[in-house]
Amino acid sequence: MSPAVGSRGNSGPAVPQRWLRKTPAQQRGHDTVEAFASAAEELLRTRPFEDIAIRDIVGRAGRPIGSFYALFASKEALLPLLYQRYHEGLQSVFAAELGRVNWSSLDFDATVAAMVDLVMLQYEERPWLIRALALFSRQTPEALPPDTVERRGRVYDQLVKVLIRYRARIAHPDPETAIRFAVFAASSIAREKMLFGEAPLSRITPMDRQVLREELVRLVRSYLAAEVDR
Repeated sequence: MSPAVGSRGNSGPAVPQRWLRKTPAQQRGHDTVEAFASAAEELLRTRPFEDIAIRDIVGRAGRPIGSFYALFASKEALLPLLYQRYHEGLQSVFAAELGRVNWSSLDFDATVAAMVDLVMLQYEERPWLIRALALFSRQTPEALPPDTVERRGRVYDQLVKVLIRYRARIAHPDPETAIRFAVFAASSIAREKMLFGEAPLSRITPMDRQVLREELVRLVRSYLAAEVDR
């Protein structure tokens, strides 16, 4: 498949052929790519990615199967595209949600709680899609879009700016590092409980959404304000 999106060339490990897709030269080709991506995302609402066949995707998209193979090396080649589409919208979603909150009216504890709400929100919007993307990003990180880390970093930056106003309440010698770690910890736990709640590690710590939120707020608040004996 020629010229492919997602290939790292000499800048990193080679991406397996099945993850590659062709860049269309004409708008009609771009429209077809988007049709397949949208169809796959819709199908993920009702079944996991591994149970979706190419014939299901092309049928939902209303496109001939030949056009799929002309653009994608395999069904898996849709996943980097879906990941890219999701992350392109994540920053604007966070910015919009941040804008809904009157941060200047909140104290430290309320700010931490609002931040946890934002972290949890990202897993409540289209969880069927995010679950598939989370599995993909762990299994084949070399196939991720090259700007993935930069894009996620910009999302985290917005949360850092909110919490850094309370640097005097943060006991860590490097408040920004502490905030980033706290967001990472809260996000990781929320992801495991909200997307992979059926996994053994999640099942041994049962809790509903409200309890999960309360514990994440307690975790972040305690970590940021805790003094550590050296």
